[in-house]
Amino acid sequence: MSQEANGQHLLVVLGATGNQGKAVLRRYTESQLNPGMRLRGVTRNTESSTAKELQDLGIEMVCADLDDLPSLKAAFTGATHIFATTDSNRLIFEAIKQPHVLKEGQTPRFHARAIELRHGANIAEAAASVPGLQRILWSSLPSPKKWSQGRYSKVSMFDTKEDIYEILKSTPELQDKLSVLLVGFYATNALHVPDMYGPQRKADGGYELALPRSGDVAVPIADLDSDMGHWCHALFHTEPGTILVGATEVLTWKQWVDLWARANQVTARYRRATSSEYAAKIEGISDAVLEEFAFVEEYGFTGGNPQAVYPDELRKRGVSIPRSSVEEQIRNCDWSSIL
Repeated sequence: MSQEANGQHLLVVLGATGNQGKAVLRRYTESQLNPGMRLRGVTRNTESSTAKELQDLGIEMVCADLDDLPSLKAAFTGATHIFATTDSNRLIFEAIKQPHVLKEGQTPRFHARAIELRHGANIAEAAASVPGLQRILWSSLPSPKKWSQGRYSKVSMFDTKEDIYEILKSTPELQDKLSVLLVGFYATNALHVPDMYGPQRKADGGYELALPRSGDVAVPIADLDSDMGHWCHALFHTEPGTILVGATEVLTWKQWVDLWARANQVTARYRRATSSEYAAKIEGISDAVLEEFAFVEEYGFTGGNPQAVYPDELRKRGVSIPRSSVEEQIRNCDWSSIL
């Protein structure tokens, strides 16, 4: 009997062992967002430690590859809801480490872009083949190239996400089922990539966060562990076509470093880094990351997309989305690797 026939919903989550997919699945199990919904995680390796941890939570884990359309269709069998995402960074850094895969004159970013677009097309085709599908949520990013009218053209990691959104949106079977989540800057970036986003200890005993922008422009900060599942749940219960910015809070980088200093009882300051200084920290994609910061500074995170809404707007419409706190997230982290 199908999921649709017996009235039971099935949420299938791509990238189940990655930052976003794992956060969605764990929040669904911990908070009982939808007790009647079965959970299935999709990963390339069901033997990984993270996959086994998710299995221990009662989540069905299946193996599929975004390059293998039949395996993807099998993973989507019976789905009523799909959370879809692709991994730009993995593809880019694999190409940086294996330059022999690049065609003559091709950069790692654009090699990765071609693969990711193929993955997006496979997601669209596989999802379109599911007869009982009710909703699909695409984890996207705003395209600097589109929203700046070509002024910023190097941030392929962001551009590709919006291009895949267009692929999904143009698929007839998905048009009235699709919503979008634009996930903000990860709240854990300072821990996971401290050279780029973490405060650094200085000779005077204080700490300094140095990014290549003014620090005065507010950006969405996303606490995935607390909020990713709630944003997903909210989008599944609002009208299709909604574009939600995944923001736990909207803060300037100066505000963030003040919260970090207070939580850790240290002194800290913000400094605008030079482009050359910051580029030296990033192997292979410095031009793209610098353009990403410049785009957000000039156009805002969404690029001015008039359709994009923040969680507070959905709350005003009566959608239940719990509130979390970036300061609380900071306090709950172990900063011993930085302090």
